[in-house]
Amino acid sequence: MSVNGRDKILLGLGAGVLLASSLRIFIAGAYSSLEKTFFYGVNFPSGLGILLLLLAAFLVGRLSRKAGAVIMAAYAIALLATDATEYTHLIAAFALPVALALVKELDVKYLAIGLVADLSLRVLATGGEPADFPYTRVILAVLLFLGSYALWKEPGTLKKPGFGLYAFAALLELGLIYPNAVMRYSGMTVYYLPEFIGFSLLVALAILLGPYLARKPSLAMVLLVLGSATLFLKPLSLIGLPLALAASMALVENAKGSRGGVIGVFYLFLVSTLAIGAYVGRDIGLAFMEDRLEILILVASVIYALSAYGKDREVGLPSAREIAGPLAGLIVASLVTLALFNAGPTYGEAKKDVLIWTYNVHQGFGPYDGAFNGYELVNLLAEQRPDVWLAQEVVGGMIANGYQDVPLFISARLGYAYEYKPAVEGSYGIAVFSHWHMRTEGELNLESVGQARPAQKVFIEELGLTLVNVHMGLSEEERAMQAEELLKFAESKPVAQVIGGDTNAEPDEEAIAILTRDYRDAFPERPPYTFLWERNGVRDEENIDYILLKRDWPARVKDYGCLCDVEVSDHRPVWVVIELP
Repeated sequence: MSVNGRDKILLGLGAGVLLASSLRIFIAGAYSSLEKTFFYGVNFPSGLGILLLLLAAFLVGRLSRKAGAVIMAAYAIALLATDATEYTHLIAAFALPVALALVKELDVKYLAIGLVADLSLRVLATGGEPADFPYTRVILAVLLFLGSYALWKEPGTLKKPGFGLYAFAALLELGLIYPNAVMRYSGMTVYYLPEFIGFSLLVALAILLGPYLARKPSLAMVLLVLGSATLFLKPLSLIGLPLALAASMALVENAKGSRGGVIGVFYLFLVSTLAIGAYVGRDIGLAFMEDRLEILILVASVIYALSAYGKDREVGLPSAREIAGPLAGLIVASLVTLALFNAGPTYGEAKKDVLIWTYNVHQGFGPYDGAFNGYELVNLLAEQRPDVWLAQEVVGGMIANGYQDVPLFISARLGYAYEYKPAVEGSYGIAVFSHWHMRTEGELNLESVGQARPAQKVFIEELGLTLVNVHMGLSEEERAMQAEELLKFAESKPVAQVIGGDTNAEPDEEAIAILTRDYRDAFPERPPYTFLWERNGVRDEENIDYILLKRDWPARVKDYGCLCDVEVSDHRPVWVVIELP
């Protein structure tokens, strides 16, 4: 292979990984910063990243290639130093336009190599964010350094990406390149590592073979729109969205104009904001978007197709070697992952004393700085070993949180079985984890003023135990209304012996009085708090997480407590040891 060929592969690796990673980090950091401003009035760095992205989009066509290499290397160093996205997204704001500038000059087949490399990192991270786990973070940085090295060697300036490439980036960031997002959008609520890996191979094939459609752009446009439309015909979207992804790769060469780059940034920001609105629309003034992600993906597909319409460009098709290489890398990553982690649940025998947790994990973020908390969460659970965990704010593939799949990486790394109840879009909700066989007996979204608030009823077969897991609303009146609905749900057959979750209600509230008519608090004495956020002179301390037991249930509470010094989430793990009758 010539040096030139090697450099193109290195640039492709760097560009693809940089594009996917900087999109995730930028949106996660911007979201976390704005959330902190919304709840606590902390204004830095809220909004700064968006301004920096606009500035970078304006300047990128004037930057030398060496400056681009420095930005790529600086981004890699930042990821090695921290996963605090509120700060790393400020560098991602410059890295993203640099990535698109490289996409503009490279044949799409080289970009495909980089996107499959990012997918391999996702597999190695068992569905988590690669920047969150130490070993994938190092590999991610190495790939970026290699791309930076290849870019540094070449003279000249970067090419300015136009609107079409920002439209391409927006479409990718709606989840098309993330297997778990496609699976959950398509209605798959429970799956394990082999299914995730198998679907990752399908996504990789769509990325690598997509350029072969480039010689028939009209067909690619039709497949893009029709593939996205299969979201309205679930589970056909399991095939339709990979087809749409292949078509989007085919149209990259046609989307490589130079005009409208700054407008493209506004468009990317708008699409990302609307996508977040699909989850929390009523809380951020975008109620019309709630649970309408399918429409947004379809519209974004049409806009991207139109941006590529009427432009014919020569496309360098990948050779068999250029397809086999990335695919082999993904297969090796898959085999390593299957060898190191659990392919499915590890079931245990029934026991009399059961450790039950309720724990809100804050959408995959730690309490401060938008840091991902998957690595810390896995270590905490491995150390404490709860038998049953009622989890809230569980993300399974959400744009605001790096498309982490919390149920997947918890099951893969710790062997838990799980039952997942998404509140919206199949990828954000609540879950019950245990090492026993479970089945869902019922689920609903409680009547809400703000974002959707889910409840699920799960039966654990070996224990003969039925539990309700819940996440309630933010206003006191809303919670009182939800408590009545929840009580009826819990007491419908099969009657739940346990209600647990994040009620958002203090002990003296009407909602708790309603629930404790027929259930009792497992805690004879409440902990000092179960939620704590303290930063910059602001202290928010709340006592809102509960484990409630049916009053006529003869189980005995042997021990209880709160891990109040654990800062993996803004909530604290609340636990009880119950001796079953």
